[in-house]
Amino acid sequence: MEPDKLIQAFTQVARNQDYVFPPDAITAIPELQAKIAELETQPPNVIAEALRQWYINYEDVRDAVLIEEREIDKVSKTKPEIQENTQENRYRVLQDELKKLQAKNTAASQPNQP
Repeated sequence: MEPDKLIQAFTQVARNQDYVFPPDAITAIPELQAKIAELETQPPNVIAEALRQWYINYEDVRDAVLIEEREIDKVSKTKPEIQENTQENRYRVLQDELKKLQAKNTAASQPNQP
């Protein structure tokens, strides 16, 4: 799999399919965010491998990312490739989506305050 497509697929899953992230994956998001921050200046294949190593323990997340990657492949074969994000922006978007995912799930697990 191409690193850029894996990063894009993971970002889209975090944005659109938060239900595939079990509670233990949500709890582990800060660890993933720290790892991505450390690797931000590295080539995409290093970031993609860090994502792969993280989600390998979460079957539903892994499956969703693989399906999303296949969908990206299908679209890229039918449409010319458009490079809309720089590498830096892509990582920022990834980090933002992880923050949103964590915040959304943290809020959902909190009991309603009167």
